[in-house]
Amino acid sequence: MSVYIQSANQISAQKPLSDEWFDHPVYYENKRVPTIDPDFSGHFSPLVARRMCVLLKRAVILSRLALKDASVEMPDAIISGTGLGCIENTEKFLHAIMENDEKFLQPTCFMQSTHNILSSTVAIDMKCHGYNNTYVHRGASFESALLDAVMQFEQKRVQHVLVGGYDELTDDYYKFFDRIGIWDFVPASSPKKKCFAGEAAFGMLLGATKDEHTICEINDVELMHKPTPEQMRQTLDRVLAKAGCGLSDIDAVLTGLSTHVENDRVYHDVTARFFRDHPIMQYKHLFGESFSSSAMGVYVAMTCLRNGYAPSFLLSKESADIKDVKRILVYNHYRNKSHSFILLSVCSN
Repeated sequence: MSVYIQSANQISAQKPLSDEWFDHPVYYENKRVPTIDPDFSGHFSPLVARRMCVLLKRAVILSRLALKDASVEMPDAIISGTGLGCIENTEKFLHAIMENDEKFLQPTCFMQSTHNILSSTVAIDMKCHGYNNTYVHRGASFESALLDAVMQFEQKRVQHVLVGGYDELTDDYYKFFDRIGIWDFVPASSPKKKCFAGEAAFGMLLGATKDEHTICEINDVELMHKPTPEQMRQTLDRVLAKAGCGLSDIDAVLTGLSTHVENDRVYHDVTARFFRDHPIMQYKHLFGESFSSSAMGVYVAMTCLRNGYAPSFLLSKESADIKDVKRILVYNHYRNKSHSFILLSVCSN
């Protein structure tokens, strides 16, 4: 069963709702970088905007645009992945409990603190009554949502599915994780490879058939929990077999390298074991580290396939652009526990 990306867009530290980063990337020196939001006033009435937190606004805008760009009126399912959901509203509600002695609490912050509010809000906005789910598995949340979507297609339950990955970064959240070393990025070999703590908002529409809007194909999605090298090898062979290709047919491997020592050690070990002869790419120096950063990895790989090449600033080692890119394997891990392979390819005629 083939699954195709029909449309996709992002709101991040790069120019939002645009692929301008592919030609003119923006680099940052700060350890924490906020998202560049579009003008929300053109998308929501003042009443709706006042009641909706920023992360929900991003999810709704990206979902609307995904349908519009693919000329689809209504999805059959809406599936999201998020590490912490609308954490800003969660913090507001908890602070209000402490400051007001558990009295006079605002219901809006409570409702928007629940993680499934992401997919639910998108469904309410579109009046979609189909399958609706939100996965909350920290760094494996987006992959879980994507895997669910692929399974829905394999069981022939759907024709179009909205899939997204969303996370935000608050002051308290940043400070807490900073204490335990999550943002301990070391200086990179190049200032342009410096990573940062960021946010993620990515939405795409998947379809069961190709049409004039199709960007690329998702050949397979595989998740692994604490795999041994042999188990990882078997999973990789299964991914390649499903796509009808060999390891030599992979043009590049996109990884979550971030200049965090413990994080990168895993990537170096895996790429040295399985992808010694392949170009290794990275993306977190442009979009940052977050629980849903892997969603941005899929977006980066998809954009490379749409443009037919991978620019040099995405390569972990300095070299020329990779021309005529047809297959990219996206490999991510979260704290060396949850690992994933996502194989994307250009659509065959």
